[in-house]
Amino acid sequence: MYNLRYHLASLVAVFLALAVGLLLGTLVAERGMISEQTGALVADLQSRFDEITVKNAELQTGLERDRAFAESAVAPLVAGQLAGNNVAILVGTGRIDGVSTVADAVASAGGTSLTITLEKTALGMLEEEPAGLAGYLQLRGVEMAPPGDDLVQQVSEALIAEWRTGPEQPLTSLLVADGLLSIESSSGTSTVDAVVVMDTGEAGSDPFALAVAQAMTVAGGTTVGVESAPTADGVAAAFVSEGLSAVDHVATPQGRLSLVWILAGRVRGYFGSGEKADAYYPPLAP
Repeated sequence: MYNLRYHLASLVAVFLALAVGLLLGTLVAERGMISEQTGALVADLQSRFDEITVKNAELQTGLERDRAFAESAVAPLVAGQLAGNNVAILVGTGRIDGVSTVADAVASAGGTSLTITLEKTALGMLEEEPAGLAGYLQLRGVEMAPPGDDLVQQVSEALIAEWRTGPEQPLTSLLVADGLLSIESSSGTSTVDAVVVMDTGEAGSDPFALAVAQAMTVAGGTTVGVESAPTADGVAAAFVSEGLSAVDHVATPQGRLSLVWILAGRVRGYFGSGEKADAYYPPLAP
């Protein structure tokens, strides 16, 4: 019995050793295969990454060439378009990006510009009347509207009538003296042919700035709401809702082209990358 048990135990031990050996061999083989597969995957990913890097570099080079071409093309397309025109740029007291870009675009097209800052929302006329305004209107036989939207419209129409005719500007001087307007002019002109509004309120455009733009349109001038980048409820959106022209990408060559052509009366519409834009820039064909 002892020998039989010994042989059985030996056989079991041998089979266990074989099983363990097979298991270990399988694990080693599988690990080797996994290692080989992992190495191949890493090599494939590295190859694809290298291809993407090369393509990105090519795309970046192409974008830089396209932008350089656009910058070069804008100059002859806007040259002389605003010769003899004076453009008022209305802004608020906060930070407004793109004002210098607009002024440069106007100058590159042969025009002159003056920057007019609204020191208060709606010049404060939604709650009170500017000092001296009643006397100014009385001398002209006009009854002053009460503070609110009607007064905003009344003053904006009177201001545009003054800007369009010149050279006397008593209402402008009155508003400046009251600290409601400040004017930094790059020209010595007293008439205005077009208005660019860049001021933004809490939503949309300042009520007085928008009223001035509407009055300028009625008076036969041109006007446009301008932003450096599109916003959901900014100046461009406010102007479009009123049927006025807008540009929401004035920092780009296409934006400057759109701005100048609108001010020159060549096109109307909303140009930029906003959801409701008519196009990124106006059609170049006649």
